[in-house]
Amino acid sequence: MITVYRLNSVPDDMETVTLNDVFFNRSTSEKLDDRASEIISKIDDAEMISKYMIRSRFDESVLNIDKLSTGCKTVLNIMYNPEKVFDIRECGENAIDAIYSLGSGNICCPYPLISFDVGKVKVHDKNGVREVDSYEELKEWWMNEN
Repeated sequence: MITVYRLNSVPDDMETVTLNDVFFNRSTSEKLDDRASEIISKIDDAEMISKYMIRSRFDESVLNIDKLSTGCKTVLNIMYNPEKVFDIRECGENAIDAIYSLGSGNICCPYPLISFDVGKVKVHDKNGVREVDSYEELKEWWMNEN
């Protein structure tokens, strides 16, 4: 289950990553396995042909994995680094949907970015951690959290 933080409420003992593109290129790309293929296909409509190469959807050219979109890289960062908190503000709608469907991970943003298909998530605020299970409830929490 995804845990959602407001950007200013991430615990001090957790690392927050705001530069997802750089973090992916320096760290997460080394961790990729077969699980990454589905995400790359779903978000960027590209084919993972090896650990470091993708086939582009545009002209089927072979590109380095660092050419993935920032949204795709963010989803992969969350998947492969569950102990860190990732800022999702650079993600498009398809990446946001994928993030909220992940089984675990930590996200933050200074404003609400919520999938309409959100299921059950944990929210972390000044009162601790609790579960919410609807778009409306998550939106209300986000708008009222200081």
